[in-house]
Amino acid sequence: MAGDNTSTVKSVNPYPLRIDVVKLDGKNNFGIWRCEVMDALTASNLKDTLQLEKKRDSSTEEDWNKMNRTTCDLIKSCLTQDIKFHVLHETSAREKVSDKKRRIAVAVEE
Repeated sequence: MAGDNTSTVKSVNPYPLRIDVVKLDGKNNFGIWRCEVMDALTASNLKDTLQLEKKRDSSTEEDWNKMNRTTCDLIKSCLTQDIKFHVLHETSAREKVSDKKRRIAVAVEE
């Protein structure tokens, strides 16, 4: 099922979950891709890293950092190599989200 053009996202939840997301390559619909990635983040309990300004009081700094890294890695795994190149060194899922979107959009247009 998962080939060169799809990315299988495994949930960090205790319950096994597998979501196939078509990698963003610049030819497919960005809106649909974004929706699929957000669904994968939600199913993996990682959506908070994009939506919250700072970690929840109930989260430790170590847990928050791990969630952030996992979110970045999940998003990068859903990009083709050409697109991934533009966000390769990103380390924060939340910071400068608009800048990341702009860089991905520029990469898609190339």
